[in-house]
Amino acid sequence: MNSKIKILFVVLIGIATAGAAWFAFGKYSSKSDSVVIRELQSTTPTQWELAEKLSGRDILAENNVLLESVNGVQSTGGTTAIQALIANNIDVTTASAWPPFLNIIARGGKIKALLGTTVSTKDNGYGKSELLVLDDSTIHTIKDLVGKRIAVNVLGAEADYVIRLFLKKNGLSVSQVELVVVPYEKQEQMLRSRQVDAIAFATSGGIYFDMAVGNGGVRQIPGTSNFEAKGEAVASAIGFRNEFFEKHPDVVKNYLRAYDESRSIIYNEFHKDPKRVRKAFADISVKKGSNPRLANYFKVDLWNPAHPLIEDKDIQWWIDRFIEDGLLKPGQLKPSDIYTNEFHPLYKKK
Repeated sequence: MNSKIKILFVVLIGIATAGAAWFAFGKYSSKSDSVVIRELQSTTPTQWELAEKLSGRDILAENNVLLESVNGVQSTGGTTAIQALIANNIDVTTASAWPPFLNIIARGGKIKALLGTTVSTKDNGYGKSELLVLDDSTIHTIKDLVGKRIAVNVLGAEADYVIRLFLKKNGLSVSQVELVVVPYEKQEQMLRSRQVDAIAFATSGGIYFDMAVGNGGVRQIPGTSNFEAKGEAVASAIGFRNEFFEKHPDVVKNYLRAYDESRSIIYNEFHKDPKRVRKAFADISVKKGSNPRLANYFKVDLWNPAHPLIEDKDIQWWIDRFIEDGLLKPGQLKPSDIYTNEFHPLYKKK
């Protein structure tokens, strides 16, 4: 082999080696070729941030999940979040109740719930009365709400529909009250300044509800809790567009596995040392410029590991209510139109 042939041979080997490395670690590597999942930007600590601070682990990276926080998409609740999802502004979102899913899917929207995020039980936050009034309010029962202004985070979501149900059970209709849209973080202020007569907090409690109760001067209206309305059930869920999870099933499975792992870390750490978890929440809040006082009311028991999968009954209750109110025709929707567990890390096909 003459010297020119030797040089050419070495060059070709070099090119082949570089190409193989580029193929393995560059454009086509599992890391850089991962599909980016877009989610709404959060002003409060995310589950991902809290799990990493508590464990020192990057759960997203461990599961090869790439997230992008989307600015400029404002969400005041499940309805607007689901609308952003169906509009392709984001790829994943959590809705704090089932009505937004039913409304969109009934109108032909191609989305599905893939993983439950909260469970109502008698003993957790969903078991409390969630409609708050001032101590000196003349409102003591649901019937006293006639002619009153009630703050809800968004229309067309859980607070809206459950308040309608409470009223109906007491012989009243929603036309006899005024529902006022107020973001969660502003509801307590609106109540204390007497711009509204009651605040609903999506009838699911949560961190802003607990802070309002902790600040004193308010009381709860009996018979207005999520649990009293529906019993034990998965109350909220994470949703994706059908075309996204059909095109990227492994990406979605990785995301849901990472989500399940991170919430398990937070759940377990909270039950070992709640003060440590709340301090971590406060530290992240300060860094993000949000209210660190919210950390005092952070809790994890709205999720129940003993109830990991969504069930038909969780959805059927809502379908029945929509049919009763004339919002759906009998047989128009069935629970399997709304959710699937097949991407859940704990799901096993029968």
